[in-house]
Amino acid sequence: MKILESQNALLSNYEVYQHIIDQRKRNKAQNRRVPANAHQIMTEVVTYLSAKPSPLEKQEETQAYSAAAINRLFERIREANLPSELTKSELLSILNQRPSSTALLSTAIEDMEERFSDEDQNRIVDIIAEVLGRDETDEGGEEDEMDADVAPTVENGR
Repeated sequence: MKILESQNALLSNYEVYQHIIDQRKRNKAQNRRVPANAHQIMTEVVTYLSAKPSPLEKQEETQAYSAAAINRLFERIREANLPSELTKSELLSILNQRPSSTALLSTAIEDMEERFSDEDQNRIVDIIAEVLGRDETDEGGEEDEMDADVAPTVENGR
């Protein structure tokens, strides 16, 4: 076997998730059996992609991610007239992470503070939230969940 083109395209987590879900539906409709190891891998990938803190956690319920939503997100970011273009890998990271704050956005965009003003950073976060929705834990539930993981110590008085 010879590789003709390496990494011809990058796939988002949504595209991988959707491909596996579609493949499962096709297999079920055609009454086709899948080898046990392939079934296990597909199950583990779907479980990983739909587990917290993934943006695809509630995809079955919300359908927030779709081809139209992805196109709308990229179009809205392009229309925002940002001073610097986002690279394909940065757009892919934004899509996979769905950052809900500028702190999280900085993990997806290289040299963000130098390339974008605070206003531009907030505009990007707002566009992401508008198109893909917000994570429900962002409205304050995240802190409570994090506090539950804190072990009792003398410092925190628990």
